[in-house]
Formats: sequence, structure tokens, C-alpha cells
Amino acid sequence: MNITVERLPECKARLSAAIPADTVTKTRREIVSTYATQAKVPGFRPGKIPSAVIEKRFAESIEGELKDRLARSAYAEARIKESLTILGIAQVEREQFEADGSYMLAVEVVTEPEVDVPDYKGITVEVAKMEVTDEMVENYLDNTRKQHAQPVDVDQAARPGDLAVINYTASLDGQALADQVEKEVGPLAAGSDHWVDLPEEGQEAREFIPGLAAAVVGMNQGESKTFDATFAEEFPVAVVAGKTVTYEITVSQVKARELPELNDAFAATLGLDSLDQLKERVRGQFEQQRERMRSQIIDNQIIGKLTKDTSFDVPQHIVFNETQRQVNQMVSRGYEQGMTEEDISNNQEDLIRSAEEQAKNNVKVMFLLDQIADKEGVTVSDDELTRHVAMIAYRQGRPLKKVAREFRDRNAFPELRHDIRINKTIQLLREHAVINEVETPKEGE
Repeated sequence: MNITVERLPECKARLSAAIPADTVTKTRREIVSTYATQAKVPGFRPGKIPSAVIEKRFAESIEGELKDRLARSAYAEARIKESLTILGIAQVEREQFEADGSYMLAVEVVTEPEVDVPDYKGITVEVAKMEVTDEMVENYLDNTRKQHAQPVDVDQAARPGDLAVINYTASLDGQALADQVEKEVGPLAAGSDHWVDLPEEGQEAREFIPGLAAAVVGMNQGESKTFDATFAEEFPVAVVAGKTVTYEITVSQVKARELPELNDAFAATLGLDSLDQLKERVRGQFEQQRERMRSQIIDNQIIGKLTKDTSFDVPQHIVFNETQRQVNQMVSRGYEQGMTEEDISNNQEDLIRSAEEQAKNNVKVMFLLDQIADKEGVTVSDDELTRHVAMIAYRQGRPLKKVAREFRDRNAFPELRHDIRINKTIQLLREHAVINEVETPKEGE
């Protein structure tokens, strides 16, 4: 087989192959022989069908499989002789059987990028010292106590951090708002026994009527007052959007939050034996969180320095697919953060540009880490793959067999194996990095 390869820009190459007639004939006979043992033709017993009948009856299928096998043999030889790793076919320029029985193939292929891997061992990174302090543990426990606080009636003015139960009505331009809005948004116009959470100092109020919590602070049980609420222009209810609504509110109850004592009994409500055990659990969670953050910071610096010192083209179709994935993720995050379809549409160009930049970097990192994995001989055993699937099943609280079957049905095992290999490569880089711990700057420095 005569193979020639012409390297092209943007991770492409033109591969030309001249496959001799004897190879074509041998491959055709192998295919026909396979058909003869498996095909069912009326009037013939299986395995006893003449080759001429097989070739005539299945001519189109045989020729298609013949072309496919010859092409794959050409790709395999190009990989060995020309070190050409083919990721996909961009364009078939020629595929033709010649009069002498030979086969001519010319295709433009997408290739793996040529990466000049920089020095990747001994990369110097800096990470701030991350200590878990007693203050962090105490603050966490205080917040946990607040989450388990019980409301109790108090005979005093409502204070930040308290709860209040109110009745209210609203008017707009001198008319009852209830007569001007749809039933579905009635709570904007009037409410009874409505609980108001009064935020502590420095916290933001969670309220659908602007300024309601601030108006209630300082009021006593049985007290009434009037206040004006101005709604934003983009408020979703058109009747009040950009307008000022007058509210008449009456406080029926004031409740303080009674915090549970921080003791063994409180720890027991959380499923632990003692307060000391609770503190150890919280400290351990903080330490795990800090270690994950520390590793992420180190990994980002290592990868950032590697990519900064390396420049190479990446396959555009892979960048395109990764860009689509990034766009989908950004849109999903936008919806989770409260963005509307209009918001996303208005920011579409910026979103796509950002997604494309991230995609190019992700693809570049993937190929760079793959090359390092090859140089270091990083592999993933079947046992490692099984353990990883078992961990996924455990985290999801689902049967291992069911999760494994889903991976198999989606043909997702190769991708999972690749992800594990990449993670092992990053771990290798981290183990060989020079990590300098620096003091965390204090506020104001």
C-alpha cells in the first residue's frame, strides 16, 4: 500500500492511498466468505451458497463494507508510518476502483494537534495558607442554631432578626389595588396573617413588597401604619411596575427567635452523640472544603502556566461541540440565577463569545493533558473504572447495576475512562509541583 500525507493548517491533513489489486481481492473474498456463512438465501442451505450468488445478491452491501475496510486499513497504516492520528473525516475527495483492480482513496481528515509539550514537572505555584479556626466552627454552629430557632411571642417592638405577623391592604392612585390586579397576584393587594421575616443588620430582606420589612421594624403588636412601596420598572406585574403603592399595615403578633442551647442535647437533634463530636464533624467538613479549594487553586495555576507556555492549533469541530456545551451550561446557570429568556437573548453575543473562548481553552487543555498522560503512561484499569461507577451510584443513592447499565447503554464508559485518566494526570502534575504556601492577606492590606 502506497500512503502519502500532506499536512494542512487547522489540524487537517490530506491522505492519499493506493491499495494494490491483490489486497482488494483478498479483502473482498474475506467479506464474501463471511456473508456466505451468515446469509440466508431461499433455495440454499446456510454455508452452501455459491460465491457468485452472494456477490450478486449483496453487491451493494459488499462494496460498501469493502470500501470501509480498505479505508480503515489505510488509516491504520498512516498512523504507523506517518504518525497520523485521525479524529474524523472532513471530506472524501476520491474513492475509486481502478481498471486494474486497485483502489484509490483521497480524503481530507481532521487530525490530532501536534503538541510541543513544555516541561511539566516542578512547576512553581503559590497558595494561601488555609487554616480552619475555632471562630469558623463557632460561626457555623451559631448559624445552625438560628436555623433551628423557635418563634416565641414577645411583648416588645419588632427588632431586626424577629418575625412579625401582619395584615395589610394596598391602594394605587386612591383606589384599592385589589380591584386593579388579577386574582393570581392578589397578595400584592391584600393579606392577612402574613409572616414577615425581619433581617438582621447587614442582611438583605427577602420580600415581594419593597420596603415592607423596614416598615415593620419598630412596630408593636396592635399598631398600624401607612408606608409607600415603589416597585421597579422591570417588576413583572404591569399594574404596579415603576409605580408607588400605598400600604396600610397592622401588626398582630411580634415573635422573637429563641435559639436552642449549644450542648449535647442540641448535638443529639443532629444525630450526633455529643457537642464535641458535632464540633469535630464541622471542623472536618471545613478541612475537606479547604483541601478541595487548595487543590483547585493549585490545579488552575499549573494548567494556566502550561497553556501559557504552549501554542498549537486545535480541531475546529471539537471546539464547536465544546462551545455548544458551554453555551448550554451558561444558559442553565442563567435561568438558575433568575435570568429571563429576554435577558439571555439580549446578552447572546457576549454569551457565545465567552463560551467560545472557554471552549478553545478547554480543548487545548484536554489535548495537552492527553499528551502528558501518553508520555507518563497513565492508564485506567477496569477495576478503577468499576470503583468510579460504584462511587457515582453511591452518591446518587441508586443501585450499582442500574447505573452501570445506563453507562453501557449510552456508550459512556470510554468518556468516563478518559475523564479518570485526565484527573490522574492532573494529580501527577500536582504531586510534582513546587507548592509555596503564603500568608493570607488581612482585610485592608
